[in-house]
Parts: sequence; structure tokens; C-alpha cells
Amino acid sequence: MSLEEAAKKIADRLRGMEYVEMYAHHDADGISSAAIMSIALKRAGIAFRLRFLPVLTNTDVTNPDISLLCDLGASCTDLPETTMIIDHHVPYTTSQYHINPRLFGADGETELSAAGCAYLVANALFDNRDLAGLVLLGIIGDGQKLIGMNEKIIGEGIANNLINPGRGIHLAGRKTREQIESASSPYLPGLSGNSGEAEEITKICSAKTSDETYLGCLLSEIIARSSASYDALMNLYGDTWSLERESIQNAHALTTVVDACGKAGRTDIAFGLACGDASLLKECWETALSFKKRVIEAAGSARRVAANAWMVDSVDTVSDVADMFAESENRPLFVLCRGESYLKVSARAPRTANVDFEQFIGTAAKTFGGNGGGHKTRAGGELPLACEAEFIRSLGAFV
Repeated sequence: MSLEEAAKKIADRLRGMEYVEMYAHHDADGISSAAIMSIALKRAGIAFRLRFLPVLTNTDVTNPDISLLCDLGASCTDLPETTMIIDHHVPYTTSQYHINPRLFGADGETELSAAGCAYLVANALFDNRDLAGLVLLGIIGDGQKLIGMNEKIIGEGIANNLINPGRGIHLAGRKTREQIESASSPYLPGLSGNSGEAEEITKICSAKTSDETYLGCLLSEIIARSSASYDALMNLYGDTWSLERESIQNAHALTTVVDACGKAGRTDIAFGLACGDASLLKECWETALSFKKRVIEAAGSARRVAANAWMVDSVDTVSDVADMFAESENRPLFVLCRGESYLKVSARAPRTANVDFEQFIGTAAKTFGGNGGGHKTRAGGELPLACEAEFIRSLGAFV
């Protein structure tokens, strides 16, 4: 069986249903997956209910035989084989309705996201090629590459005049000040969260009369004023994609806004924006920028609890702070937070590192109680608070 055949198998099953219960992860990949499938189901006349979750457990899925899981479910071992799963994480489930690049010899970390898998299912259900732009939210949000099936899907979007490739700056924001002050991917120490410096750079660059000189000025000022790592600075500028049918045309900006709104607990507006509701633009931008401010503050106040681990004070910023630190640390690291009843954990490592965080976090969850998983170099989970000291000691294996 191929990826396309797996997509057709799910689509054929969906086609015979009148109602579907859909669950999706609350980040950019999960939200864009849900948006793709929601639009496809609506066009096919299939009713559905959608719920977003930061973590999925078997008990969350109350009607597995009519459930569709997006960017979730691969790690659940006890779901019925009839549960439909669209995912790219390490698979443990035995579902017969499961599209996942890892099941077909492709790299789920770099070659195909859940959004890409959803796109294949959507097009097996009906002609939904106009949704190709939303796949970029999964690619950018999960730090994937434009190779393999990702390249094929985006190439199709370019050929259909839905996506226009280009080159430009990767900072999200409606104005220069917002781009600099809210920068967390890449993270710019000395500038991120610094309204005074952001305003000063804005004034200096606003005097430039052409796009080329403005961009050169902006990049020069950022490099001169920030203590950002080499890798972060190299991520400032690069390939961009203009999405002709989306509410925010800049793919990096749309990804940032959708992801931030989802993690801020506003999956409702994040999903609406991903589905093309332009009336949500102002609220989404304000929510995203507020969340990014909290992430930057959390990074600035993070306390080191081990040679390779930090503790932050807000649960919903853990994964973003881990991403920010990973840019400059260039080694395996962990970011933790004490929630009301659990320890939130995010682990990051360079893609070339010889680690398997999906296995490590999964084993810790089984040992201490809890749940977790993800990818080899990018994983997370929730563990009991009582295991904090022992878990932190175990991180010494990655120093």
C-alpha cells in the first residue's frame, strides 16, 4: 500500500458516513490539518464535530468508530482498528485506517506533516487541490523541508497559481516594530520584547526609499544590535511563499499567528483564520502577539535546573521556549514547567543528534505515569509532579 492508497482508504470510509467526530492537535500542523479536513468534509456534505487537544489519550475518544484524528493518535496503542488517523508521529497503533509517512518509508520529521497527509485524504475524497497552501502551515510549523511528498504538494500548489515562491524576511508582524518586538522564531536576544530598540530600528529603516535598501537596513540593524546565535541570524531571511487564497498571504506569518493562537487557548479563532475567515484577522493578530510576548518573557525568566534543562512559569509557553533555546544551544535540551497537577516537558535536539526523544519521553511516561511522544529530536509530554527530581536527574544522560 502507498500513501495515496492509504488516503483513498480513509476517504472511501468517510464517503459512507453522515457524521464524523474529529480531534486535532492545537498547533499549526494540527489546526491546518483540521481546516483541510473540515473544508473537505463540508464540501462532501458530511457533518462533523471538531475538538482541539494539546494531548490525546484513549479516553478522550468517546466514539472511536466514527472518529478522525488529525496530528494525533499514532502513539495511542489501544484505539480500535476502525479509528481513522491522519498523523506523522511514530506509529504504535494498529488501525487499518491510518495515513502516516512513517508507515510507507518516508520521513515523518522532514518529508510530510499531518497537514500534508490531510491534503492527500481531502483530494482522495474530492478535488480539493485549492487547499495546498494550508499544507505550508504544517511544513513551516513543524520545521520540515520542501522534499519528498512536501515538495510534490507545494509544487502542485505553485503550478495551480495558489502559491507564489519568493525570498524575504521570516519575521511575522504587520509592521516592522511588531516583527522585531515579537520575534521568537528566530529569537533575537536584545531585540525580542524590547519595544525601544524595535522603535529605533523602525525609525532608521523607514527613511529608506526602496524595498531593497529597506530590507538591507533592517537586516543590518538586527545583526548589529542583537546577540542572536549564528543559526538564528541565518534563519532571518530565506525562502518565502505567498498564499493567494488565504487571509494572511505570507505563509510564515499565517503559520505564526495560527500556531500562537492555538497555543494561547484560542483554537476557535486560529481554526477560523485557517479556514479563511478574514473577519478574525485583528483578533488573531492581537492574540498571537500577546502570546509571543509571554513566550519571550518566559524565555527571559527561565531558571536553569540542570546543565541542559530550564524551568519556566507558564505551561503553554514550554514548547515555544524550547524551540527558541534550541536555535542557540545546538545540543539536546529540555524545558519544563510545573502545572497544577503535572510536569510539562519539551525536549529538543539538532536533527543530526544521535538521540530518540520520542522513545525517552514515552518511556518516562510509562515509568512514572503520564503521556508523551513526538519525534526523535522534538518531543514532549506530561508527567506526574512527584517525579520531577528523578526525571531531571535522568537528563544527565544527554549532557
